[in-house]
Order: sequence, then C-alpha cells, then structure tokens
Amino acid sequence: MPYSPPEPRWDIVEEHLDEAEFLWAMWEHSLRSTKYTLDAVARGPERRLLANIDALRVNGPEVAKRLLLPALADGPPDRVSAAAAALLADPDPAGAAAVFDAWYALPDRRPALARALARAERPDLLPLLRAQLTDPAQTLATAEVLILRGEPLGPALAPLLASEDPAARALALRAVPDEQDPAAHMQALLAGLFTEQPEVLDAAITAGARLGLEIAWARARDRAQERHGGASLLLLALRGAPADHPLLLAALGLPKRRAAALWALAFLGLPEVVDASLELLEDRKVGHLAGELFTIVTGVDLLAAGLAVPVDDRVLTVVTPEDELPRPDPLAALQWWLKHRDQFRDGQRYLGGAPYSRQAVLAALERGPMRRRPVHLLDLQLHAASHRPRLEPRAATRRQRAQLAVLRGLPLA
Repeated sequence: MPYSPPEPRWDIVEEHLDEAEFLWAMWEHSLRSTKYTLDAVARGPERRLLANIDALRVNGPEVAKRLLLPALADGPPDRVSAAAAALLADPDPAGAAAVFDAWYALPDRRPALARALARAERPDLLPLLRAQLTDPAQTLATAEVLILRGEPLGPALAPLLASEDPAARALALRAVPDEQDPAAHMQALLAGLFTEQPEVLDAAITAGARLGLEIAWARARDRAQERHGGASLLLLALRGAPADHPLLLAALGLPKRRAAALWALAFLGLPEVVDASLELLEDRKVGHLAGELFTIVTGVDLLAAGLAVPVDDRVLTVVTPEDELPRPDPLAALQWWLKHRDQFRDGQRYLGGAPYSRQAVLAALERGPMRRRPVHLLDLQLHAASHRPRLEPRAATRRQRAQLAVLRGLPLA
C-alpha cells in the first residue's frame, strides 16, 4: 500500500496559526521598538514567529486549503500577513500563486499581503513582483513592496513621479537616490523641492540631500523653520554643520516643535544640547524624549544606571515606541551630568558616549535600539561616497545581517 501521511492534529495546527498571527504583530512592533536590538529581535519574536510558520508549512498542503487560504480572505490584517508568510515560505510555486491571486482579487488585503511579500525570502519572488508593475492598478502597491525590499523601480519610477497623487510622488522621490541613474529624474526632483505639498516636499528634500544637492539643503533650512519641518530638522542635525546649530537649538524653545527638536538634537550629539535639554527632563509631554536624547549622546542606560523613575504600570490602548521610553529622574540625571560633564568636549559630536564617527554609527546600527536604526541608516546615506548604503531596518534579521556586512565595507565621502 502506498504511504499516506497521518492526518494533522488540526487543533494544534490552528494554534500555530493563532500564534503566528500574534507573533507577527509582536515582531513588527519589535522592529520599531526602543526595547529591542537586532539580536533581541532575532532571538525573541522572530525566532518564535518563524517556528510557527515552519510548523504550518511542514504539516502538508491541506493546511493551506483548510486554514491559510481562508485566512487570506477573511482574517484580520496580522492573520493575513502570517498566513501569506506561511504560503510564501513553501517552495512550492502554488503558495506564491495563491498570495498573488489574493493580491489581485482582494485590494483591501494588499497592505497586509505587502507586509509578507516585503519580508519573504524566496528567489522567484522578485520577477513575480516586477510583473505586477505593468498593471497601472497595481503599480503603487507593488512599488511600495519593492522599495521595502531595497529594489530599484526602474521604468516604473517615471510614471509615479508624474502622478497627481502626492503619496505616489513622495514614494517615488524617496526611491530616486537608489536608482541606477538618479540624474535621469532630476527634473522631477527639482519640481518636488518647490511644491506646496508637504509630503512631496519632505521626500524631495531628503532625496536631494542624499544626492548632495545644495538647493535641497537650502530648502531643508527653510522647511526646518516651519511647524511641521521635523524631517528637515533631523537632516540638518545629521549633516552637523555648525552654521545650522542655532536654528536647531531655537526649535527647542518652541513648545509645538519641541518633540521634533529633541529627536533631531539627539543625533547632533553635542554636549551643549544636553545642557539645553536638562530642564525638559521633568516636562510631562517631552521628558521621556529629553531622556532619550540624554541616552543617545552619553550612552547611559537610564534604567540600568538608576536614572529613571519607576515604571508606570498603566495599560496603554495604543503602545508606540515612544511609550516604551523610560521616564528620567530629573535630579538623578542632572547629578550624573554634572559629575561627568567635563568628559564631553564642547563642539564635539557624540553618539552613545563615544566621539561621533562612522564606526560609532555602524555600532549603533548593529547593536542599538531598533527605534533609532532608520536614523543611523539615513546618517550613513547622507555621508556615503556612493550615496547607496542599503539596509532594510524592517526586514528579517538574516537579511539585515547580510546588508550590514556590506555596509562595513563602504567608504565615506
């Protein structure tokens, strides 16, 4: 008699899908969290997520028919992503075909499907994605997936740059520096620098700054003085030009711009910004951000050093990475700073307590909190000789490790 595999224990298999749904949400949160590093993500939620996805895969093709395909159609977003990830993990082409069938037939599911497609590891996926670019109805969603995967858009970029949809134009502008020939799109980039659409303007400024355009830096200085110019404040801080320091510090004095200013000044890293932010440590609205600045510049873990107040046990309805930041003990932090202030030289930038350098930025990318890593990546991109350091800070950790190995070998301008 031919061998027939035993029927899966469906209660256990369903539990694996439930766990995968829960762990998908946990994993995505960990990729933005201030409590997780890359190693902690790999050892914790990612490893558990992959174990449950693998359990769904190895229990045979009936799992797809009975659980995964119905989840694509009817499940909540995290369940859709987890089910799609399990289908994409199977080397059988039928799994990927089912995900793309849902992509076509269920437009409302595309955001959740895109999350799985952006993080799937299979060699046949890239040509399947590029094939979607020929359909105008799929172009924007597919372009988002390709950009998340660190892939150039090629011929699909020009139509997006010409789109009347601000979100499409902004997405395309952010992709320009990573194309094979960014100069081919310079007219669209320059147009974006003088648009009145804030989303498009911010994307154009970032792209132009990465390409070293002085006009983009001039627009960044203008934009940084506007209420919603936080992205340009950060760019100027990362650039580190002394002429911009007064503008950055002035934003700290404006209550409506204080949060964005603290975030930017943390990456400027001057001891003078710690001096200027000390009085904000007890501010109920931004005290946690002032504490984060203190940590980024000095390298001191507030909790480990006893410089934080006891953890608030309130249950938050929506937990953001900022909600996880410890609240500093203002007096204890001030006393620490007064004791160690002479170890930090005025005018010298610091990152994690060490003088600012490419090696310090790489160390922060490899070992620092996940919340800050996109900024460290942007820092490398702004100062790179080739303008093309690539890292996907929301990708699977294995892919990130491979990309970090490449980054270590790139020269600075």
